Amino acid sequence: MIFHFTEVPPLDTIAIGFVTAQYAYACKNGRMVIYGNAAPRRDTEKAKKDNRDNGIFYAKLRNGVEIINVYSEYAFGFVKSDIIEFREVICPDSGSQFRSRDFFPEKIAHIIEQDYSVLGKNIDINSIPEIPNNLVAWIDGFGNIKTTMRKSDLEKMGLKDGDKVIVTLNEISTEGIIATGGFAVDKGQLAINIGSSGFDNPFIELFLRVHSMKEKTAAEVFNHPLGGVPFDIKKI
Repeated sequence: MIFHFTEVPPLDTIAIGFVTAQYAYACKNGRMVIYGNAAPRRDTEKAKKDNRDNGIFYAKLRNGVEIINVYSEYAFGFVKSDIIEFREVICPDSGSQFRSRDFFPEKIAHIIEQDYSVLGKNIDINSIPEIPNNLVAWIDGFGNIKTTMRKSDLEKMGLKDGDKVIVTLNEISTEGIIATGGFAVDKGQLAINIGSSGFDNPFIELFLRVHSMKEKTAAEVFNHPLGGVPFDIKKI
């Protein structure tokens, strides 16, 4: 049994969903179980009785990958179309501020050991919110902004390689170029290109070509946008 850990920004549910999908659709050898935990508890500003909040849900995909995520916002949205089984995990959703320590590990261990007695009622897959195609999804270690927009979305917008556009994000507008890759543009130009995520229909990323991490990245140009922040692209 091999464990692999990936850190996402605190409280970032869209990053959880995005990373979950990247692992779920990647090549694998044998069984894969993914566990993600981002529960920002921001659906209300009022007090939560007994620290109650969303529980953890279980999903099985067509390719056999199993996912356990805290059910919050975008956690299952990136894999929604491939879910064949979607169930709640029988686990307290209140009684501790630290459910991730006190309740979740035992239930997850059962599922990893293929003891599915901890699974409860079926959940309607249609209850999973659709993910808009104009949101920031993830900022990688090079400051590239991966988005929920896909290659097919650019095609629907009539945008093609070489077109100049204005990108507005975080109330900042910058000129960019539609490109087949980040290095297909001159140094210092913002590329709106097909990124490394998304497999058959890749996600679009905002890529500012730099030759040193001391230089300004796309994330810095747009003032380090948070996951889930919307952006806009308009052809010049």
